[in-house]
Amino acid sequence: HNVSHISSSGILLKKSVKAVIIPLKDGICSLTRVYEFLIDADVDLISGQCSNYRSIRQQIVQTQQSLEESEQAANTGLKGLDEHLERLTILEGKLEVEMRNTESTLGNLEIEQNTNVKLLNDSKHALDQSRHNLDLAEETLRIQEKRRRDAEIVTGVGAGLLIIPVVGWIAGAVMVTVGAVEMSQASDGIRVAKEELNKSESEVKIYKSKVSDYQSKISRLKRNIRQNHDEVEHIHKEIQQVKAQREGVAEFQRKVRRAVHLLSDLSGKTRVAECHTRRFILQKPVMKVMDEVMKAAGQITGNELLCTEGIPQLINTMRETHQRLSALCTSNSSCEYPFLVH
Repeated sequence: HNVSHISSSGILLKKSVKAVIIPLKDGICSLTRVYEFLIDADVDLISGQCSNYRSIRQQIVQTQQSLEESEQAANTGLKGLDEHLERLTILEGKLEVEMRNTESTLGNLEIEQNTNVKLLNDSKHALDQSRHNLDLAEETLRIQEKRRRDAEIVTGVGAGLLIIPVVGWIAGAVMVTVGAVEMSQASDGIRVAKEELNKSESEVKIYKSKVSDYQSKISRLKRNIRQNHDEVEHIHKEIQQVKAQREGVAEFQRKVRRAVHLLSDLSGKTRVAECHTRRFILQKPVMKVMDEVMKAAGQITGNELLCTEGIPQLINTMRETHQRLSALCTSNSSCEYPFLVH
């Protein structure tokens, strides 16, 4: 998902930048032609009117229209970035909710797992005790069997008199009967011990399986939480990046609007006055505004892209032409045309 988010953001900005740069280049070229026309124009010695003011005004209008198109492209780009930003913000919120729910589920599973581990340990202790009890029962049975064999040897068939220390003389048959009872009790003890052992082994198996199953679930949830956390982090970074891109585009839009307003004012003046064209253009800080526009453009497109599109060369040409015009007007103002104030 992360790659697709970043990729879509990059594609969106690239499309916006391309739509912004194409008319921007046209505007720079048109403005450069304005300066060239002003340099090459014949100026009336009395009125100061340029002979080709109509061509000049046409290029100013063309510059204005190109920059307006660039500004509209920036506005479209802003809307696209806003929509993308909204999608990212919604996705970030959903992932954060999902992560909190997963963490809650994980907490409950870990509590249950602690209980499972305790029950497993208890069942293991019970299994050890069952084995011990079975060993004791089997030992008791072995002792009883040995006593029976010993009694049978002493009594022959088991019917004579048998001397027992302390007790004295008792019938062999009675002794054998008592041994049979003890043998039966010992066998019952083994049977019960084996049942307890089987039960304990079954419980250990059940709780081992349960602990293993819960551990797998816990590991899977932890992995999901880590993935969600990384996803949220990537999206948060992209949101910050898109916000920065949006601010750059908005700043570019503001600069271009300022330039459009300035050119609109300039176009109106040349239409009304149709004279002193050089003075009107140079009195307005068109070059300064265009420098600001280019600086803002560099922030949203990257200097590398501007270089690829040949923008710096166009700007340098425009700046050099502007300086030639400024030098020409200064010279004419101080010598031949003192009435022209720049």
